[in-house]
Amino acid sequence: MRQPIDRLLNPMSIAVVGASTDPSKRGHQAIETLQTSGFDGSIYPVNPNADEIRGLEVYPSIADAPESIDLALIVVPGPVVPSVLEECAEIDVGGAVVVAVGFGETDDEGEALEEEIVSIARENDVRLVGPNTSGLINIDTGANLIGADGVPEGDLGLLCQSGNLAIALFTEAAGREGVGFSHYVGVGNEADLQFDEYLPFFERAEETEAIVCYVEGFSDGRAFLERARETSRETPIVVCKSGRSAVGKRSASSHTGSLAGDAAIADAVFRQAGVISVDRSDELLAVADALASQPPVDGDNVAVLADGGGHATLAADALAERGLSVPRLTEQTRHRLETVLPDAASVENPVDVAGGTDDDPSVFTDCAAALVEDPNVDAVLFSGLFGGYGERFTDDLEPVERAAAQEIAAAAAATDTPLVVQSAYESTDPETHTVLRENDVPVYESLDIAVTCLSALSEYGTHRRLADEKSSFELDRSHTDVPAGARALEERASDGTLSEYEAKRLLDEYGASVTPFELAEDAAEAERVAAEFDGPVAMKVVSADMVHKTEADAVALDVTDEAARSTYERLCENARAYEPDASIDGVLVSPMRTDGVEVIVGATRDEQFGPVVMFGLGGVFVEVLEDVAFRGAPLTEHDARTMLEEIDAQEILDGARGNPAIDRDALVDVLLAVSQLVADHPEIAEIDLNPVLAGEGDAEILDASIVLDAESDPTDETDDPDQPMYEPDTVPDGGADE
Repeated sequence: MRQPIDRLLNPMSIAVVGASTDPSKRGHQAIETLQTSGFDGSIYPVNPNADEIRGLEVYPSIADAPESIDLALIVVPGPVVPSVLEECAEIDVGGAVVVAVGFGETDDEGEALEEEIVSIARENDVRLVGPNTSGLINIDTGANLIGADGVPEGDLGLLCQSGNLAIALFTEAAGREGVGFSHYVGVGNEADLQFDEYLPFFERAEETEAIVCYVEGFSDGRAFLERARETSRETPIVVCKSGRSAVGKRSASSHTGSLAGDAAIADAVFRQAGVISVDRSDELLAVADALASQPPVDGDNVAVLADGGGHATLAADALAERGLSVPRLTEQTRHRLETVLPDAASVENPVDVAGGTDDDPSVFTDCAAALVEDPNVDAVLFSGLFGGYGERFTDDLEPVERAAAQEIAAAAAATDTPLVVQSAYESTDPETHTVLRENDVPVYESLDIAVTCLSALSEYGTHRRLADEKSSFELDRSHTDVPAGARALEERASDGTLSEYEAKRLLDEYGASVTPFELAEDAAEAERVAAEFDGPVAMKVVSADMVHKTEADAVALDVTDEAARSTYERLCENARAYEPDASIDGVLVSPMRTDGVEVIVGATRDEQFGPVVMFGLGGVFVEVLEDVAFRGAPLTEHDARTMLEEIDAQEILDGARGNPAIDRDALVDVLLAVSQLVADHPEIAEIDLNPVLAGEGDAEILDASIVLDAESDPTDETDDPDQPMYEPDTVPDGGADE
């Protein structure tokens, strides 16, 4: 028996509920589109007030259809949808596409209506696409439910949260030779079926080589990451997520919160899951096409073959900006190039043919063969005018170029070396480019787009090699042991924050290295504790009501044991003057630490992706430098180590100006402890450890803040982010029938 999602996306029978005799209505246009698209299944119009539409018998109710229905296209107004779904429950309906707007994307009344239809659908095993969707398409079977003509056929599966953007992508693909779609789903509000639930279908579909997603918001971003991690092992996924501007950053009381912008977290967790994230919609199809047609890059070394010094230099710069390398070619490769190129040519990488191909483009064949066979080269970028020689010089060169294109593509395929071509003549659609695309070699006009595609191929290849070492994103809270410090979370779940003493106890119980500390509840005890530590101490007021104690002058450094008593009294007086209503538990006393690099370790609970861990250069300038890395919790050791490697300040971590290198293993241990802590406790909203002092042989937490989510239930083991809110899509071919 076929699964409901298979029946939805590959239907053999479709009922159009709200079918209309009026050609201007969606309920009429849907039937017409199915017929003209060559849908090879059964079509059942449903309308109690009509007998025949476009030669098809009309049924008064979907329950009157003579066979089971795979898919019900519901084009009635929103308030009528619940009654239609009740009728669907009377027969074997696989799923329904709800086009109408006016649900959760509008107001409380619409949200209640959305909850009602989801409840009816789930009670009766009917899966929903939408509401607020433009529909779906299966190009191969002609199941076109959006009314768009001329959607090009290809190997890309498209999941899109905007009907209008989908139309734009269809139009873009129609103008680009060799790019097209196998399926399209307008996911709409994700009221029932969500982004992640479509991924296994596309992974199984032989006609789909890559998955393209435009996302405004996930209903369950964590579930998407879990599924994407598995799907991306075989089928590449490209995502463009909107809402990337600084306006999208939420206000927060901690350094971690202010650094955790929507785009920074989304890009990081996508990469962790093997999802390729692009910044712009015009990169979506180009990157997906490259991933669908080319083998993943087994490294980051790119050889550039250009027919001009300008193109060669710009290409090298663009590759460097994307973190790709332009390696030195082997002596044998350079010799092979010298034998076919003029003396003026550069046989170093990037290779500039310097006019050596002007009268004979077949020379490119020998050059390409040498580059793809070089052991130092993982991928090749052609940059310049290839494909335009017949137009630029003489028509006699056009067949020479076409033959060269065939041989170049064959050489790349024989060595399994990815090849991307950037040509100024791409927009003229020369036959040479047709030959390349027919042999799965992508061609782009923009150098930036071409390099973006190579970067994506490299990133995807890296993920496939390392996928098993990355997080599964699964949150396992099945264990029952509750550390003593964790009880403070339950006791203070409505208070908003833990005191530093409580936070450090909890971190210590989770195995994070914390500077030794004692809580002094009076001045005499402060003097006694200070005397027990060797050397001067640091003293800080302990109050869950004061996050940044330095501003209150409630912190003292380099305090001798003789001065501890008076310092205790002074700090408490300063704290009360700064915040008269603050509850003060005492003063935390710790030995002074000075040797090492100040870094920050933090965690936040992203509304869409759940718990996320942060690492970066710390200290007072952390929010200015913004040199940080993010990963979704729970981390693996690989995740933690790559976070350390990702920030720009590698020279500082490795020991700048004669200082010793930090102990990366010790920092990894801190990251893993924080990761487990935030993964275990959904009531934690933010963790801020700044600074963590990373030294030659250890890494100690000097300051700790843990902020709680007052609305969270510590016993709740699920992460259910809020439903994303976005403007309703415009149905491309007219709204639902009135």
